[in-house]
Amino acid sequence: MGIIAIVGRPNVGKSSIFNRLLGRRAAIVDDFPGVTRDRLYGEMLWDGHGFYLVDTGGIMGENDESLPGLPERIQKQVMHAIDESDGVIFVVDGREGVTVMDEEIASMLRKGGRKVALAVNKLDNPDKLDAAYDAASLGFKHVIPVSAEHNFNMGDLLEVIVSFLTGDGNAEDAESSDEIPVALVGRPNVGKSSLLNALAGEERSIVSEIPGTTRDVVDSVVETDGAKFRFLDTAGLRRRSRVAGNVEYYSNVRTYQAIDRCRVAVMMLDAGELATEQDKRLIGQITERGKGLVVAVNKWDLLKGGERAGDEMRARLKEELPFVPRAPTVFISSLTGRNVPRIAERILTVDENRRRRISTSELNRLVRDVLAFERMPGEKGRYLKISYCTQANGVPPAFIFFVNDSGLVSRPFHRRVENLLRGMADFSGVPLKLFFRNKGRDEER
Repeated sequence: MGIIAIVGRPNVGKSSIFNRLLGRRAAIVDDFPGVTRDRLYGEMLWDGHGFYLVDTGGIMGENDESLPGLPERIQKQVMHAIDESDGVIFVVDGREGVTVMDEEIASMLRKGGRKVALAVNKLDNPDKLDAAYDAASLGFKHVIPVSAEHNFNMGDLLEVIVSFLTGDGNAEDAESSDEIPVALVGRPNVGKSSLLNALAGEERSIVSEIPGTTRDVVDSVVETDGAKFRFLDTAGLRRRSRVAGNVEYYSNVRTYQAIDRCRVAVMMLDAGELATEQDKRLIGQITERGKGLVVAVNKWDLLKGGERAGDEMRARLKEELPFVPRAPTVFISSLTGRNVPRIAERILTVDENRRRRISTSELNRLVRDVLAFERMPGEKGRYLKISYCTQANGVPPAFIFFVNDSGLVSRPFHRRVENLLRGMADFSGVPLKLFFRNKGRDEER
């Protein structure tokens, strides 16, 4: 997924375009305090292309003294947005016309070398469209008159944005590649870079006791026992309240991009501090994106208690972290090398499990022999009936159940069916997708 940044001076409608493109007000993955003084980002899907849309603070002139020190900080943020983005939406006010500040921003964008879509906003009246021709003097190829308030020309703007995105088909290439892309993710300073270096047998990433040393994704290809892995070492994902600087903010976005690129994610936890809210959120992102999961509990050498400590740790993981009980868990020490070789073994197992299939005959035996004797969910004397089941193509494993009324499927029943499927084959570390469709109709649950 690429990154598209929205930039411009204050009050030209950047946030309005941001919300309009996302399709609903405040559709934000992470938010930060301030009236867009920091960055907001959301995930978008348009015409089959996914990307991150980033709203930035307004760029102010150096002589703006109303907010001491703020203009310079915002300008740094915007420059970082330009550096990190695959394309830029440069917004100007079509009612006011091109200003000196717009010309300065245009100069910065040209120096940055990014592809730019010039959105001339607030043109809700056809008589005002000449303002778009005036804005063409800024020297950009793509000039689109728009009105965020009235949803005018938003589709044209999106088409230009999508044309900027590179790397189309990366996800499909990753699924078919002989290399297994693996994202190393977790909070800062849990030992991701140390694990990469231990796996590679040399220093591939800078290792430091200062949290946040890794600021971008580092790709390292490691071959072991005939298997080839492409490890994506990411910066630590911080709590939203602690994401304060340019680098830290984009490190979060890059972590999500690494998850998008991988087939299996190694979620690293600190043995001394398990089950934070940030850990839960990150595991949710991994499973929602259909990626495999291996849990590595690091710094095991610092704990005392032997096997008893391991049993207590497993009990805590099962209780506090979603999906972890269904994922392979390895207790390691990146420093001493304890159990590090097992990481590669677990990754191979999970990657194989993502492609595992159950034959249609076995699935329908499940429907006939097992579910036939279950107490089926229902209401008002009407009960769920399953006609047959099949597994869809692709990854992760997805199963389609054709039923009389998908509205009768309850969450406990959904979980029960998933557990039965997991009992039929090894799906450890893999999220399963279950669809209940009305027979003869295209309805899902």
